[in-house]
Amino acid sequence: MKVGDWWYLPERDKLVKLDATGQLLETAELDNLCQNVMNYLMVHAGELVSKDELLEKVWGIRAVSDGRITRVIRVLRVALGDDSRTPTYIETVPKRGYRLVAAIEQVSAEPLISSHAAARPAAQQASPPTNTYAAWRARIYLAGFILLPLLLAGYFWWASNPEHDELAATPLWRYEPVTFLDGIEFYHSISPDEKLLAFSYASSPSDNVVKLKIQNLQNHQVTTLTDAPYSSFGAAWSPDGMQLAYQRTISGRLCEIRLLTLTAGRDQVLADELLTRCGAQSISARLSWSPDGRFLVYPSREEGQGQMALVLYPVQGGQPQILTAPPASGFGDYAARFSRDGSRLAFLRYASGSAELWVLDLSSRSTRMLVRLQDFLPGNIDWSLNDQEIIYPTGRASLGAVDVATGQTRLLAYTDNNARELQISASGRLLASVGAFSQLNIVKVPNEVIRPQAEQSRQIVFSSNRSESFAEASPLQDGPVAVVSRRSGVSQVWLFKADGSQEQLTHFTENERFSDLRFSPDGRNLLALISQQLWILAEGAEPRRIPTKGFDTIANPSWSRDGQHVFFAVARQGQWQMMQADLNASLPVQLFHPERELYLESPNGRYQFWRNSVDHGYFLAVDAEPAIKLELAEPGRLPLRFIITNQGLYFSSYLEDNKYQLYYLDFSNTEIQPATTVDTLYFDQFSLSADGRYFYVPSMAGGDTDIAEISVKQQNL
Repeated sequence: MKVGDWWYLPERDKLVKLDATGQLLETAELDNLCQNVMNYLMVHAGELVSKDELLEKVWGIRAVSDGRITRVIRVLRVALGDDSRTPTYIETVPKRGYRLVAAIEQVSAEPLISSHAAARPAAQQASPPTNTYAAWRARIYLAGFILLPLLLAGYFWWASNPEHDELAATPLWRYEPVTFLDGIEFYHSISPDEKLLAFSYASSPSDNVVKLKIQNLQNHQVTTLTDAPYSSFGAAWSPDGMQLAYQRTISGRLCEIRLLTLTAGRDQVLADELLTRCGAQSISARLSWSPDGRFLVYPSREEGQGQMALVLYPVQGGQPQILTAPPASGFGDYAARFSRDGSRLAFLRYASGSAELWVLDLSSRSTRMLVRLQDFLPGNIDWSLNDQEIIYPTGRASLGAVDVATGQTRLLAYTDNNARELQISASGRLLASVGAFSQLNIVKVPNEVIRPQAEQSRQIVFSSNRSESFAEASPLQDGPVAVVSRRSGVSQVWLFKADGSQEQLTHFTENERFSDLRFSPDGRNLLALISQQLWILAEGAEPRRIPTKGFDTIANPSWSRDGQHVFFAVARQGQWQMMQADLNASLPVQLFHPERELYLESPNGRYQFWRNSVDHGYFLAVDAEPAIKLELAEPGRLPLRFIITNQGLYFSSYLEDNKYQLYYLDFSNTEIQPATTVDTLYFDQFSLSADGRYFYVPSMAGGDTDIAEISVKQQNL
């Protein structure tokens, strides 16, 4: 079937776009639920389909909120490039339902893509068509013959009914690229006269040097302002547009706030001087310059300080002042923005596993939280043109606003691209860094503790056209590997089996935040920490949630050696405690140990390893002998993730420059050695194969982001 500009391929159950030669140009990446809703609308093309009908026929239930449907329709519109205001695919019939209004043509049943079979997921290639599926295809073909009069009736009905429901009233805003470099353009800042755009640039996500560039928005000429060996971030223009303040770093060793003065033509650097120093452990971040030109605000993490705090620096001289006191969890405060009248600061805080939007009154120094976003981490925010609202990304492809006086939030628009950071110019131009910073793939690397002479190699496994962010190997030989993949459009847990088959364990309708995966010792169950909830996943069984009501922050889940209990840490009044859940009884979650924040048991039960939550020391107990303290956190080594075996302890450690190393602690002599010398590890996550010969680690593939623009001047921002 041809559906508007898309082709529906029954053998793939996908909507695709083709070129004139039949080559695949684009696939509408929809999860199973969204695709099923689209199929139902195609079968009933031109007909009014009520929300109750969709719930009953597609979901199989009716006694739920129809908010589930509006989310799916929104995803379909974004995927198809549709606009709710002038729909070409899905029309909203206010208060009643939806209608597919795209023209549908029946075409030859012969495949139109010469290579599409090879592009199908392995699980789909191995599955023969079912009778149910054939019946759906027949209904779609039949609908093509009776569609035209229904389409005409639907069009005239829509034309005579101008009112729209809430979903239809939400616009779709489209980004138009401003920069076009190959690589990563981010941390953008438009000059006050809107003639120049400053931004940080890296040729790839793994580039150790981030340069500061400016682009002339009239002739598109790009000039590099800084170069190696330092990295430059978060530039902010002075009110007169002749200077740029920025952060210069060498990770873990240097952090400076510097001032670039430009020539009269603003195409060359006249001077680059040091203003002040920030803490060497500071995370790269944005600066903000006050409208009167007197102050800069930047985040800094000083030595011995756990989190980033905002610092107010007087440009003309004087002592910096610390403005905020972030909580003890998370990485703290970042992305501050002066209001347009200079009286307040809006900033983001990452604490207790979620992002928060705060506002600070500069005269009273009082702070107030406005919004908490549980499952999305914005990169930047900005004030509306009248200072009454703060505009911020609310999700992967949506923008929202919060009223500063009342705290009321509203959805502004859906967007045709995902963006985490934004800026609104004085004339109402919204600029954002859009695209993918990177794609994650799982890489298989040798364990050199077991195979000392192994050749260093990196083999990509479980790869699709989307990111794979986690891999957890079964402890059983020839057992499956659990992989978190976005191959269906939304992050799901898949089992990849030794025989090449796959099984999807979860069916989330929205992207969730995956923090940890752990197989049980018998390999039958998978413990997953997803969006601060603990789940037990198993093949052929419904996901089961472990009751953790009352615990806002959960971390470090693990199994008991017999697989009958689950341990996990919770934060209570700034102090971590280990809890225990019994999987085979209806007992409530109980306190396991009040002064531990991590606990692991070896498969044979001989060894217990833990981290103390008071002094953060690491301890190992063997059989009934007294525990010994381990020196894991030496200078330059910060342990992060741990896997315990009957012979030793593997752990990942952060080094510097966004690089990680895997280490091995031998229980027989407590000596530590590198577990692999492959030097391309950029994440703390790793898993060990059942035979111990390989690690599975996520690896970044180069992405591409550009600065893009939405003209929102007419939206009263």
